[in-house]
Amino acid sequence: MKLRIFAEDKPAEKVFEYQLELADQTILLSTALLSGAIALAGLFSALKEK
Repeated sequence: MKLRIFAEDKPAEKVFEYQLELADQTILLSTALLSGAIALAGLFSALKEK
C-alpha cells in the first residue's frame, strides 16, 4: 500500500511531497494492535466504574 501526501504553497513557492510504502501485513497488524489497546482501555474503564 502506498500513501502519498502532496501540498503546495503557491505564495511561498514551496512544494511538499511525501510518500510512504507499507506492506499490507504491517497495516493489518498495526490496526489490530491499536484496536486491541482501545478495547482493553474500554474494558478497564468499565471495570473501574463498578
